[in-house]
Amino acid sequence: MPESRNESGVVGAEVLPFVVLVFVVGTLIFAQAWAALDAKLAAASAAREAVRTFVEHPGRDSADATGAAVVAGTRAISGHSINGDGAIAAVGTPRLRRCERVTFEASLEVPQLALPHVRRSPVVVRARASEIVDPFRHGLGGRAPCRLPS
Repeated sequence: MPESRNESGVVGAEVLPFVVLVFVVGTLIFAQAWAALDAKLAAASAAREAVRTFVEHPGRDSADATGAAVVAGTRAISGHSINGDGAIAAVGTPRLRRCERVTFEASLEVPQLALPHVRRSPVVVRARASEIVDPFRHGLGGRAPCRLPS
């Protein structure tokens, strides 16, 4: 009669490296998705801050307002402590006039996680924000060309 051997626990030892590998890869995928989401939130915040700074700029010069908006958007990005290159730009040529629609776009490059033998380009996230210059704003000449709801 052959001797029976107890082989319980052998499957667990063989599966353990696979479970660790799945856990590590899943964690890396989650971290990459979280970095992209965080960058998207930072870009949206920067675009909102830039457009808000433009429409509330105290002067009358559009170039000065654009410069102030870019600085405000850049500060908003740096406040989020994002690792990546960010840029703030006006969409079109913004003019500081009553009822003028102004749009700014923020874009951020989020580096992909480094994996051995895998070459990937960075993920670029973009966000836009748009606002209308107040028709009753003090300090701007001319009449408001927009139609206001009654």
